[in-house]
Amino acid sequence: MRTVSKIHAMKFSNVRLILSGFLLVLLSFVQNASAQGLYTARGYWEETTRETYRAIKQKQSNSEPLTDDERAYVDDFETYLRNYWLRLSEEEKNKYEQMKAAWDRELLGPVPSIAPSSTGEYDWRGRDRAINVFYGVYYGTTLVALFEPDGAAAVGIPLITGGLWVLGPFINPKKYENIDQSVIRASNTGKFLGLIYGGALGLAIGGEGEDAWKIPLVLSSIGSIGMGEWGFQMQKRQRLSEGHIEMFRHYGILGPWLGLATSAALGSENAHVYGASVLAGSAAGLIIGHRQAQKYPYTKGDVDNVSTLTVAATGLSLAVVAETLDEDPSSAVILIPAAASVLGTIWGQKAVKGVYLSNRQGSTIGFSALGAGVVGIGLAALFETGSPGLAIGLPSAMALATQQILFNKYKRENRSRDLSFGADRDLPYRLSFDLTPENYLINRRIPATGYLHGTTPHVSNPLATVRLSF
Repeated sequence: MRTVSKIHAMKFSNVRLILSGFLLVLLSFVQNASAQGLYTARGYWEETTRETYRAIKQKQSNSEPLTDDERAYVDDFETYLRNYWLRLSEEEKNKYEQMKAAWDRELLGPVPSIAPSSTGEYDWRGRDRAINVFYGVYYGTTLVALFEPDGAAAVGIPLITGGLWVLGPFINPKKYENIDQSVIRASNTGKFLGLIYGGALGLAIGGEGEDAWKIPLVLSSIGSIGMGEWGFQMQKRQRLSEGHIEMFRHYGILGPWLGLATSAALGSENAHVYGASVLAGSAAGLIIGHRQAQKYPYTKGDVDNVSTLTVAATGLSLAVVAETLDEDPSSAVILIPAAASVLGTIWGQKAVKGVYLSNRQGSTIGFSALGAGVVGIGLAALFETGSPGLAIGLPSAMALATQQILFNKYKRENRSRDLSFGADRDLPYRLSFDLTPENYLINRRIPATGYLHGTTPHVSNPLATVRLSF
C-alpha cells in the first residue's frame, strides 16, 4: 500500500510540475503579447511630442538656459523614450519611420475641411488634358510613320488618337474610380519612361539602316502605353508614397543617362551598343530607385530637391566639359557630367534626411532654380563672350545657389518644428504618478454600503495613482 501511495504521490507531483510549467509558459506568452500591444509606433510618437518636453526642447534649440529641474526632466524623459523604442517590435519601428512625417504635420494644426462635393473625387486639370493629348498624338504619329497614309489621314489619325486618350474616363469609367493624384502621376511617369525604354529596345534590335528608325519609334509608343498602364494599375492597388514614385522617375532617368554616357566614353559607334547600354541603365535605375525609396521615406518635395540639385551639378560639369573640348577632344570627358549626376544625387539624398520637405517647398525650390537659370542664360547673352562654358556654367551656378539658399531656409524651418530625436538612451523601468483630486467629489456621491463577509467591499476611485513598469 505504501508503494502504491508513493507512486500516486510521484504521479501527482509530476502532474503539478507539468501544469506549473504550462502556466509559466502561458503567462510569459500573455505578458509578451501585452507588451507588444502596449508599445506602439503611434504611442512612441505621442510620447516624443508631449507638451512639456517640446517646450523644453524648443528652449534648447533657441540656446536658452535651462534650469536644473528642466535638465533633469529632459534627461529622465529621453532615457525613458529609449527604453520605449527598444520595446517596439520591428514592424512598429518600420511603421514609425513611415508615418512620422505625416504625424508630425498634425502638430501644425487642423487640416482645412474639404467640401463634401469634392471629397474622394479626382479633378482633371488642364495639365492632365494636355499630357494625354500629347501622348495620344505621339501614338497616332507612330501609326502614320509606320503605315505612311496619304493626304488627310496623316493629319487626322494623330488627332483622333489624341482625342481618344482624353476620352478614357468616358470610355471606361470604372477604371478611373477611386483614383487620386498619385495614380495619375505614376501613370504619367510610366508613359515618359516607357518612351525611353521602348526606344532603347528598338535601337538595340534595329540598329542602323534605311528604315531602322521605325523600330525604335514603334517600340517607344508600345513601351509608353504599356508602362503607363502598369504604373496606373500598380499605384491604384498598392498606393505607394509620392516620394516613392518620384524616386522611380529620378532614377529612371538617371540610369539611361549613365548608360548612354558609358557607351559614349568607350567611343562606340554601334547603335546596337547604345540601345543596349541605355536599356541596361534603365533596368538598373528602376531597381536602385525602388531600393532607395524602401530605405527611407522620401517625400515628393525631398525628391524634387534632389532632382534640382542633380541637374544643377550636371550643368556645372557640362560647363567644364565645354571648356575642355578644344583642348582634349577625348570622348571620355562625358564621364565628368555623368559622375556629377551621381554625386549630385547622393549629395541631395543625404541632405534631405530628416528634413521632410513638403510638396510646396520642393516645387518652390525647382521653380525658383529654373528662374535663376533662365536669368543666368540672359546674363550670359548680355556678356557676349561666346564662351560655351560661360553660357552653361553661369545659369547652372545661379540655379545651384538658389537651390541651396531655399533648401537651407526650409531645412531650418522644418527642423525647428521637428521635435523628435534619436532613441539612444536607456531606462530599465518607468515610474509615473497621476493626481486626480476630482475623484474626491465623485467618491462622496457614491452611496456607502455596509460590508458583509463574502461580498465585494465598496471601492472608491483613487485620488492618486502610482505606476511602476519594467
